[in-house]
Amino acid sequence: MTKNWIKRILILSAFVGGVFAPALAQSLYTVSPLPFNTREYDEFAAVPYNDGVVFCSNRAPSLFISRVDSANHSLLDLYFVRKKANQKWGTPESFSNVINTQYHEGPATFGNNGKTMMFSQNTPDFEGIFTAVSNGNGWGQITPFIYNTPNAMTGHPNLSADGKRLFFISNRKGGFGGFDIYGCNLVRNRWSTPKNLGPEINSAVDELYPFYCSNGRLYFASNRKNGMGGLDIYYSREVNGKWTRPILLPAPINSPEDDFAYTADTTDRQGYISSTRNNRNRVSDIFEFRMNFPVFVNKAKLQEKNTYTYEFFEQSTINTDTTSFLYEWDFGDKTKIRGKSLEVEHTFAKPGDYLVQLNVIDTLTGQLYKNQAANLFPVRDVEQPFITCRDTVIVGQPVLFDASKTYLPEVQSQEYYWDFSDGELGQGKSLSHSFAEPGLYRIYLGVTGQDATQQKTVVASYRDIWVIKPLK
Repeated sequence: MTKNWIKRILILSAFVGGVFAPALAQSLYTVSPLPFNTREYDEFAAVPYNDGVVFCSNRAPSLFISRVDSANHSLLDLYFVRKKANQKWGTPESFSNVINTQYHEGPATFGNNGKTMMFSQNTPDFEGIFTAVSNGNGWGQITPFIYNTPNAMTGHPNLSADGKRLFFISNRKGGFGGFDIYGCNLVRNRWSTPKNLGPEINSAVDELYPFYCSNGRLYFASNRKNGMGGLDIYYSREVNGKWTRPILLPAPINSPEDDFAYTADTTDRQGYISSTRNNRNRVSDIFEFRMNFPVFVNKAKLQEKNTYTYEFFEQSTINTDTTSFLYEWDFGDKTKIRGKSLEVEHTFAKPGDYLVQLNVIDTLTGQLYKNQAANLFPVRDVEQPFITCRDTVIVGQPVLFDASKTYLPEVQSQEYYWDFSDGELGQGKSLSHSFAEPGLYRIYLGVTGQDATQQKTVVASYRDIWVIKPLK
């Protein structure tokens, strides 16, 4: 069983090489390999810890020491590498001589402000999860997870930031096939009975490397169909106790090769993934990602309605009360208004340049007496990002959101970004989105580009829509 467990970890986490997938011009993410990756060994499952990261590797501890198990597989251990003030990385070193043993360790997770640690380890008794507690100078009180079992593999633990929620994988009986993701809660200092996350998350194949982010998203890797190839990274959200349909992350987070072990900071805008995409020796590397999604919600303004209604006024010395003269307003859109008033209101059908004229008409002859005024009048949309969508939509039904009516003449090379206030983001001038729960949602549209001075700029608008349950 030990050999199969290690083989399972390596196959699902480390092998199958590939070619790096180039980022799209409007990619939401920038992905770059970390400098401490090696050509011949696996590095994967990086998690933030203190001022650096802890990660798994089967690298040799030194030039003179090689650690292998009874099947001659290189041991997986946990390593720590510090990120320096100048954004450069230090040299990886063994994370803990207490945690790293003659068995395979990792991946790991930290909770309770880094005071609690859980990690995978295969021992003669359990291929499972163990807990360790920080004593200030190191790690101790190592205990096995209460729900380890000799009849199945248990691993890939992930603790929520407060340490009160745990997700892990297992191939125990009662699942949906392969490895499934389970969850349990810390209740009175004891973990509740693990619960399979159900068919919304789990499938007939493998679901691995769960990561529960502070924003409520659960990320995981799966080799299910309709992905980009190999393992791909998905995310879901829990709404009223139910998990939403998993969404495949775009390139360059995912690639045609194995992509897995997503972790991120509390903003979910920077973090780490593991991938086999560009290693010729068919081993896994750690990549850092950064989200390119602009920050604009805090500067968004309420979207204004384009009405195209104007009031016109002109002065004249002609007395229409005692003469046969009338004023005629010609708005240049095939609309004319005659009367004795010099103040009129008119609504144009659409934006454009209109020749607006004020004529004096002799009612006795029906002829033009004189042209009082003539001006080319510009009718324009409000300068703003403009969201076109329905005011009320149904839960679960796709809704089209369109930014084609955006009018920002001073912003060049425009790109469009959406925030739907339900944890989902989007990119593009037109896209479809559905909502999992009813309620009032504020839709944000941010437009980036260059201003007249060629400086980067972002302008944003918002509007509210109602999401309602379907009528029975």
